[in-house]
Amino acid sequence: MISSEVMMTQEPDDTVLIPETLNAITADWLTLMLHRVGILKRARVVAIEIQPIAAGSGFLGQTARLIIEYDEREAGAPASIFAKLSSADPAVRQQLRKVGLYETEAGFYRDVAPLPAFPMPVPRPYLSLYNERTGECLLLLEDLDQAEFGDNLTGCSSTDAIVAVRQLGLLHAHFWGTPFLTQLSWLRSLSDEAEVRIALYRATLPRFEQRCSHFLPPSVMETVRRFSLILPTYIDRMVDRPQTLTHGDFRADNFAFATPRGERSVTVFDWQVARRAPGPRDVAYFLALLLTVEQRRATEASLLKLYHETLVANGVGGYSTEDLRSDLVVGLGSPLTMWVIASGMLDFSSERGADLLKQLWERLGAALDDHRFTAYLDTLVS
Repeated sequence: MISSEVMMTQEPDDTVLIPETLNAITADWLTLMLHRVGILKRARVVAIEIQPIAAGSGFLGQTARLIIEYDEREAGAPASIFAKLSSADPAVRQQLRKVGLYETEAGFYRDVAPLPAFPMPVPRPYLSLYNERTGECLLLLEDLDQAEFGDNLTGCSSTDAIVAVRQLGLLHAHFWGTPFLTQLSWLRSLSDEAEVRIALYRATLPRFEQRCSHFLPPSVMETVRRFSLILPTYIDRMVDRPQTLTHGDFRADNFAFATPRGERSVTVFDWQVARRAPGPRDVAYFLALLLTVEQRRATEASLLKLYHETLVANGVGGYSTEDLRSDLVVGLGSPLTMWVIASGMLDFSSERGADLLKQLWERLGAALDDHRFTAYLDTLVS
């Protein structure tokens, strides 16, 4: 578990010009930035090939792979970099500024990912910039182009599920109950954003119903509607549970797997909705959305046992298996909230998008029914 004395915060510098578009990233600008952060000592960037990448549902902005040419060879100079920019539309940036997507991910890569003992593989951050006034953001990250990327549509093997859950346990144990997290001004708790979360859920509910009611059973639709009424009480109850650093969108589309030296590992990216919250929210999110219904039912008990054993082995005390099982049910509110909002806000008109939306809700609906989430909601109003 982390000590509050190891905080490594670098204040953002509003004097640095953040490119508004991918094409505005020039060789001179990139040279300046890479020298500034110590990646380059002598070499200069002389040319950049910008390869735009379609952004996934988790990122509302611009993404690209930068293929870089230098004037001389230098050890440690990356041949390619992954770039993430905020939306070029100022109105969109200001809307997303309210929910902290850009600020959160920039803060994570600036203040948390570089910690020497950070327990989860993440893309190496080269540069993290965020302008509070304009909402502009730019991240330059390690390019994971050689990795095996996860895909929610194809799911997750039993072996990879074990790898992911163990890694999640290491992350949560490391930050379990630490005051360090409260020192990060950009890291929100659930109570910090309660009003925004409740308003978004209720505003997007009609659009969600329009898109999803034709394939979801009435029991799930009723749970979704009831949750809208009880959401303020639900969020109030969450602050009483042990807090840690949570990823918030822990699913295969945000994973990159590799097998170095024969040992399977997972690198996790897209930290825009990282929060200070109860760890089982991530566990519930993973189990309910990534595994098929049959796979979850067959492996859930063993994966929960692995997660709890990982917590205990890494210093978490006073948290029983009964606590975990109870918090898992409560944690189902995390994917429920996220995917009502996402279903109402984002574009799922492509064939893959439509398939993904239906698949996620069928899995989540089964988890809500299996764990009697509606019965838990009854306890909040009794």
